[in-house]
Amino acid sequence: MTGAEALLRWQHPQQGMVPPGAFIPDAQRAGLMPAVGDWVIAQAFKELANWQKDPATRHLTLSINITVDHLMKPDFVQNMLRLASRGQIASSRIKLELTESVFASDMDAVVEKMNALAAAGFRFALDDFGTGFSSLSYLRRLPLAQIKIDRSFVAGATDSPKGAVIASSIARMGLDLNLEVLAEGIETPEQWSMMQTFGCTAFQGFYFSRPLSLSDFRDFLQRHQPQGDTAATAPA
Repeated sequence: MTGAEALLRWQHPQQGMVPPGAFIPDAQRAGLMPAVGDWVIAQAFKELANWQKDPATRHLTLSINITVDHLMKPDFVQNMLRLASRGQIASSRIKLELTESVFASDMDAVVEKMNALAAAGFRFALDDFGTGFSSLSYLRRLPLAQIKIDRSFVAGATDSPKGAVIASSIARMGLDLNLEVLAEGIETPEQWSMMQTFGCTAFQGFYFSRPLSLSDFRDFLQRHQPQGDTAATAPA
């Protein structure tokens, strides 16, 4: 275990647990995502502060998905630095995940903000890598630590020889750029084994764990101890 990813669910009074795909687009259209993002970050930092107090969780990284409109808030960098300092959290334990939608923004401003946080120790990952076409020309400018191969390519890797070539090529590109390569959507032992042969060193998906509440995640940690040199990132 190397860490977890903060996932958002809406506990609706009538509909029960609503997945993000059902409400995030509406929140984005309403301009609510910066406020939602602030809440998610506050909760994530609160949990990270608790992890720092326990030797069993002190080493874990928590990934937080950041939208472009949230990243572009004028006080975003200062707020992240303040939260880390207040919670006495090592910034290297925080991984900020961006999608390729970031490339539609003011790239100079994006790079400046990312560089400021990277200089303070924060880590950045490019999520769902490979699903867009605009990222390649910008990869050299971004202070990325990791790319996450989209689950569609992971699934295709075991479906056909062509799918395997595509997944392998994406992984090789990340490795050649000296980036950690994480395979998303691992659901079978075959996918896990194949993505390891392609050079991936981190993995995430239902094969390791379904999304968990915080209390269930703590129980999960107690039941599973790291084994060998292979790292897995389980969603929480």
